[in-house]
Amino acid sequence: MVVYTDSIHFAEQILPQTAGQWSSVSSKPGVGEPDLFGKLFDGRFVFTSALESEQLWDQLYVVEAASQSQYDLLIELNRAGESPPGGILCVAGEGNKFHGFKNRAWTAAPGNLHVSVNFAPSQPIDHFGAGFMALAALSVVDAIDTVPGLGNQAGIKWVNDILIKDAKVCGVLAYTQTMADLVTSAVLGIGLNVETAPNVASTPSVPKVGSLCDIVTDRRTCNQAVLLGALMISLDRNYRSLLEGNYEALLNRYRERSVVIGRDVDVLSDDTDIEPEVLASGRVKGLGQDLELILEGSERPLTRGRLVLK
Repeated sequence: MVVYTDSIHFAEQILPQTAGQWSSVSSKPGVGEPDLFGKLFDGRFVFTSALESEQLWDQLYVVEAASQSQYDLLIELNRAGESPPGGILCVAGEGNKFHGFKNRAWTAAPGNLHVSVNFAPSQPIDHFGAGFMALAALSVVDAIDTVPGLGNQAGIKWVNDILIKDAKVCGVLAYTQTMADLVTSAVLGIGLNVETAPNVASTPSVPKVGSLCDIVTDRRTCNQAVLLGALMISLDRNYRSLLEGNYEALLNRYRERSVVIGRDVDVLSDDTDIEPEVLASGRVKGLGQDLELILEGSERPLTRGRLVLK
């Protein structure tokens, strides 16, 4: 796996293993190549090295302070027909213009992981929208499970938040692009609070924000490098499973790690421009085949909205 970075010091801080010798490289794209370098590094000096990897990853871009959302950049390139190859990981230490679901602001604080992934499946995938959302959420949960003291503590709050003891420690995003019956690209965005709990205002749907180091204080077992290494492994494993047609297995694991099934909830409208209204209330009976929220006594499952645990 080839590694590119604008900061050798930062890259060596977060890489799960020691890289080889670093050398300088032009950040300008070659003829016909997508301008991934130029947009990621914004004209800064770039260094390159390599890591041994048994996973599918070909390229890892490490930016200490990103000027824009790497998740948005990968989507932008795919939409423009400049599709980056699959097996790309982008990691930012901190940055501007990062966001969560429905473009809600996301504080990208130092000490945390901000990871964007580009896949290029180029094959049919059943339930691909829910599949990649489940893949992203489960990969984070699997990575957290590897940290001593955090096994089985992380749960998934519908549809894309990861909680520990009802405190949000991570949010995930998923975007897919199709042509006919083929999924041509999939972009995942992951914001995981490893060392820092961002100072953000409490809301009904996110009353509390936390970090992994709030619970585990030993930085040797819980830091950016440890979690990035575990995340690279779990993303690779779950992606291969989805490609092999194992969506049902991913869905069942998502349900098992859900923190909403059996809980009383309110579901609020998710329009960010107006005061939210309650769309539905009740006890969660289950999750449908495409992650629809099924409430007891409700005629129709819910496919959108912000969930409030009561």
